[in-house]
Amino acid sequence: MNARIELTDIDRPREPLAVEVVESNARAMVVAVPGTIMKFELRLSQDGASFEGAIGGRYFRFDPSASTTRERTSAATKGGKVAAA
Repeated sequence: MNARIELTDIDRPREPLAVEVVESNARAMVVAVPGTIMKFELRLSQDGASFEGAIGGRYFRFDPSASTTRERTSAATKGGKVAAA
């Protein structure tokens, strides 16, 4: 299960990018773009307040203190029917 987060585009703040966290530690995180094979790394900024990284000419920022993450679950665990015994 990967956490899904939204990254803010520095140049287009109204166009966030939803990604899934593949790996993370205190200084960096690897994220994947759902539905693609694209992965990229975000590194802790110099001020230590956010993670920053670029992909495809776009520069993104993630502020963990201002964000809510959602855990991704499979459809089978959501509202699946149970047969009566």
